[in-house]
Amino acid sequence: MKPTAANPREDRQALLDRIARHADLGHAARNAALVRQVQLLLDAPATPPANAAGPAMASWAKLMSLYRFLDNDKVSLSTLRAVRARTVRESLPDGADVLIVHDVTLLDYSHHHRKGDRRRIGDGDGLGYEYVPCVAVDPATKTLLGVVHDTVVTADGPDDRDVMDYDADPLFRTFSAAEKKRLRENHRHQLAVHIRGLVPLLSGLHVTHVADREFDDHFDMDACFQAGHDFVFRCLGNRNVQIAEQSWIPRRARTAKQTGHPVPDGWTCVNLKHLIAAVPLQPYTSLPLDARNRVVPPTGATRTANLSIGACSVRLYRAAQRNQHYFRPPRSLDINMVVIRETQPPPGATPVQWVLFTSRPIQTLHQLDTIATIYTLRWLIEEFFHLLKSAYHIEASHLTDATKIARLLVLLSLAATTVVHVKATLGIPPKGPLPAPLYRQVKTALTQLDNPRLDPNLRLIALIAGLGGWLARRNDPVGPTVLMRGLLKLLAIAYAFQRMFPLRFWVED
Repeated sequence: MKPTAANPREDRQALLDRIARHADLGHAARNAALVRQVQLLLDAPATPPANAAGPAMASWAKLMSLYRFLDNDKVSLSTLRAVRARTVRESLPDGADVLIVHDVTLLDYSHHHRKGDRRRIGDGDGLGYEYVPCVAVDPATKTLLGVVHDTVVTADGPDDRDVMDYDADPLFRTFSAAEKKRLRENHRHQLAVHIRGLVPLLSGLHVTHVADREFDDHFDMDACFQAGHDFVFRCLGNRNVQIAEQSWIPRRARTAKQTGHPVPDGWTCVNLKHLIAAVPLQPYTSLPLDARNRVVPPTGATRTANLSIGACSVRLYRAAQRNQHYFRPPRSLDINMVVIRETQPPPGATPVQWVLFTSRPIQTLHQLDTIATIYTLRWLIEEFFHLLKSAYHIEASHLTDATKIARLLVLLSLAATTVVHVKATLGIPPKGPLPAPLYRQVKTALTQLDNPRLDPNLRLIALIAGLGGWLARRNDPVGPTVLMRGLLKLLAIAYAFQRMFPLRFWVED
């Protein structure tokens, strides 16, 4: 992997400039404070905010200004989120392609008893909040652009009900107040609400929503169609669908018509699991996997999976579920299905298989590859979650309620985006050790930083990694803490050089 040209200092300043342009918190002092808080988190990268007051990072006064900012009721959470959304939107020219990746992660505050608005999370034994972000990704550069919206779900439900209409769908108007509260806390319903609510912000862009199989839902896909957006959702594979008659459909896949929209002439109802197994495939690509079938760098792989790919068009026609009730959707949906499968796994190995529902075209192998690539970019949100939890230690925060946590998440999401972008720009993989060729080149550059014959971008990676404490051992990753510690030191050196450069002439004189 060859690193591309990068200027981390310019990336950082460009972000701060965009925030300053869009800050609209009702007072110039609050606008300036927002920029200062993001700058503090950038100056204390991969560091819990509570530790940012160390003498090498920032003064105690700066840290206290952060807590005062998060505790300021005049700083509206919805306004703060809107500033962030406009900041991210500015980075996208009209007509650009953008992916909006959706997911949920749990923020565990089981031992933080002062947070009285916690809810049951996970298997019900934990207490905390659910964090539901909508993350923009540039499919051309495969980089994270930022969070365009997010929700913190508390004991009272989602905290964005002032800007997102959770009760607009007429199908659910007969629900009781208790059922409506349960509906608002349903992740699939939240996704449909967010898709509709993001339409004004994303106007002028070609949008594709991306989500994992817990969001495989008729209403969510219909929300994309209504918004004029595309989607790529991983499929659960547990329903019946309709399909135009095909010679390759096996008899065992066919099933009797069940409740839902009628079957058109020339179509048949099939069991999706059997249909997936029968879709014609063609050779596609190879992937290095670990013992748990996770995609890893080649150096950490225990086997290689040879994948094939195929596709067909289907129609979703059956009732969908909300609050354990089944509702007939207002319309059937004509969608495409892409199957990616390991056809000859080694003995004893579980074959790799991904089944994707999409509205994007499937006529050519290039189009199928684009859909598969879009789904793989969903993993950028996992790197974002890792930064929030393992680098910025959001679960260690002792802020007393979800509103303050949500304000902090706005600031952290802006800072974390910069970290992910710098890694991608420098050619550093999201996780794991450096690929073998890049590792050898960076290790060489680390010992020859002043060698003009070496690629300057390689020397930049080596300099940042070395300043961050990377020991150049083969299996040591250049993780977020190493990267941002090194970047901080590099920025400090650049700042000192800029400020002290005039003294050079005084010393020489």
